[in-house]
Amino acid sequence: MPNPIPARYRAAARHAGGCPIEAGVLGRLAEHECRHGRLAGDPTPTCGCWPHETATIIALARPTPPKATAAARRAA
Repeated sequence: MPNPIPARYRAAARHAGGCPIEAGVLGRLAEHECRHGRLAGDPTPTCGCWPHETATIIALARPTPPKATAAARRAA
């Protein structure tokens, strides 16, 4: 029994002008991407769209109150 997958891949590569998987002709990866263009399990930084990952949270420094000037200390 012949294997039709290599023939389909070559035909899709001719149609796409390159890699048919990256072009979305085969595999249809774009249908499974989140709005940030990531697939589930993608090794790129997390975005929080997939249930098994959480969004990256960056801790911000607390603002420090402004120091009183010498004139304000004398007035008090």
